[in-house]
Amino acid sequence: MPELPEIETIRLALNKKIIGKKITGIEILFKKQFIGDKENILGQKIIKLLRAGKVLSIKLSNGKYLNFHLKLSGQIMYAEDIHRANYKYPISLTGGATKLPASSTRVIIRFSDKSGLFFNESRKFGWVKVTDKQEIQKGLDILSPDFTLDYFRKKLNSNRQIKVILMDQDRFAGIGNIYANESLFDANISPEISASKLAIEQSNHLFKSIVNVIKHAIKHNGSSGKDNVYILPDGSAGEYQYHFLVYQQEGKPCIRCKTLIKRIKQARRSSYYCPKCQK
Repeated sequence: MPELPEIETIRLALNKKIIGKKITGIEILFKKQFIGDKENILGQKIIKLLRAGKVLSIKLSNGKYLNFHLKLSGQIMYAEDIHRANYKYPISLTGGATKLPASSTRVIIRFSDKSGLFFNESRKFGWVKVTDKQEIQKGLDILSPDFTLDYFRKKLNSNRQIKVILMDQDRFAGIGNIYANESLFDANISPEISASKLAIEQSNHLFKSIVNVIKHAIKHNGSSGKDNVYILPDGSAGEYQYHFLVYQQEGKPCIRCKTLIKRIKQARRSSYYCPKCQK
């Protein structure tokens, strides 16, 4: 699932391409994944691109917002010519083709200069939504100025395991499985410890680790898995997967102590950690 760094990477990429463009057409290929009245966005110019957690929002000239949630396997692809969309790289959700639209394309947005966007999604969980206000998740965005150490500590008031708490979007918007694993390793904290039992020094370290890991991932355009489902709007892949220290590193030696990385299940998700370094 695309997490905060992936959505922020998409936002930054589209920011260079679509600001100021006018929406002249929208084709909805799967109605259940488009929520709202498309007439509210036709003829409107794109003013600003925003992000809250894992949700990308496009602010329009009439004050409306066009929001995207990619869920498990969504893609937002940009094309200079929406009628002849060819990409340099094979697109995973098309079976390796380099042209769009494809069977996984759910929504097509056309701009006045013939460019446009494709919203692809294979599992039919993702959505595009027209709203009066920006779609904001309940939890505070990790890159928000309001995400402070004090806020972070207050949200650790739970006996649930810290890994599970970090992925609770009602507490922290944007952290998913990849960055929860990497942040806990960076802070030398076991994913199994209860959140409320963290010492002050541990919570301080974890707070810094989360912010640093997220920013580092954005610097490398997010993480593309082996399936290459997450890609940038031009079809290229992220590169943070080459910097994973524990995520999907089961059986490999820890970079610190050489102990083999372990994998366990927590809340139906895989957790990776060093049993010696992470206490």
